[in-house]
Amino acid sequence: MRRPRIGIPLDLDPVRGRYELPRTYADAVRDAGGLPLPLCYGDASIAGAYLALCDGLVLPGGDFDIEPERYGEARRPACGPSRPERTAFEWALVEAALADRLPVLGVCGGMQLMDVVRGGRLHQDLGEELGVSHEQPPPKDLPSHEVRVVPGTLLARLVGDAPLPVNSTHHQAVSRAGEGVLVTARAPDGVVEALELPDLPFAVGVQWHPEAVGRHEPRHLGLYRGLVQAARERVR
Repeated sequence: MRRPRIGIPLDLDPVRGRYELPRTYADAVRDAGGLPLPLCYGDASIAGAYLALCDGLVLPGGDFDIEPERYGEARRPACGPSRPERTAFEWALVEAALADRLPVLGVCGGMQLMDVVRGGRLHQDLGEELGVSHEQPPPKDLPSHEVRVVPGTLLARLVGDAPLPVNSTHHQAVSRAGEGVLVTARAPDGVVEALELPDLPFAVGVQWHPEAVGRHEPRHLGLYRGLVQAARERVR
């Protein structure tokens, strides 16, 4: 049986004119038994053509924020820069993937996008709104705090329901869960750290980077194994 093809949208460095992706995403998919398929973002109209090649989807994070106007808020000073073209492309990918019940794993900003597509909202800056920081200093792959996983959820089946040490590299987080979105983990300060869409076979989002922290805590790699297994079952 062929390896399930897992699409991963690339970032774009506009200065050097290069598409980029941290290798940890592709390595995690490959090590879980999948075939990483890089997706060069562009006009949102081609998202469906890309998804026709994919058995599953990873939504990676990035050093930018979703435009607040997409979740009905005015931009505040602490909100970071946006990349409207990438967000528009990945938005189209998410909508089409969820409609087609394609297995999806959202990571960091990818999790936030999943929530906003479902009508959720974000804290534009955790420090400004909640007085907390979730941006750890380097090295970024080390665990910096624990999350409490909700028992009985898909996340718990993938990583266990014991407290899970995670890394933390975000200044935004989900403030309101979207339609049909279940919050499945929180940090000790109450910040949302994971979600899933129970109405779909596999749609999971985590606020940390399991592909990076997995070398220190192997439980995280269950997320990528779960994604690839769900994609494999779709291929059969």
